[in-house]
Amino acid sequence: MKPIVGITNATGMIYALRLLETFYTLNAQTCLIMSREAEATLSQEMNCSLIHVKSLVHHFCFHDDTTLPYSEHEVDSMIIVPCSVASIAAIVHDSPLNTLQAAANNILKLKKKLIVVISEPIFLPDHLKIMMDMAYKGATIMPYMPSFYHKPTSIDDIVNHHTGRILDLLAIEHDMIKRWGEQP
Repeated sequence: MKPIVGITNATGMIYALRLLETFYTLNAQTCLIMSREAEATLSQEMNCSLIHVKSLVHHFCFHDDTTLPYSEHEVDSMIIVPCSVASIAAIVHDSPLNTLQAAANNILKLKKKLIVVISEPIFLPDHLKIMMDMAYKGATIMPYMPSFYHKPTSIDDIVNHHTGRILDLLAIEHDMIKRWGEQP
């Protein structure tokens, strides 16, 4: 398994960190593309260092680096988490401004799985149009929407459930979540 994980400077670093930790335990050859601003958000929200994050992945680059450590042809999928709507607007218009957006654009062109985990708490009409255009291009739009049928008792339960749903979308077997109708 060779996913690309993109981290933008949006709130929700707990989701990105959990996904990276999960891929690490699954021995995925993860490539991380991160905005430089996301480092401060990661530190603020998670009290987590860039050194720790780099230890969870095989390849790392910042979004303003000129090239990826490997080609999009070599990867299975890409997940951008957290992702602001502004970050995907350039992809919708085929005018990527950085390596993260260019990688996502190429993943779509190659008809590979792109999951965009949107961090916006409120969607304006323009946001909805951008997300709809991304969906028409082939991306899966996945906002942070916690489920409660599994009766979470902690933030970890909610984050694990969301991470499990990402793994479901990638057709990766796991036991992170209890699905609807399953007994405890």
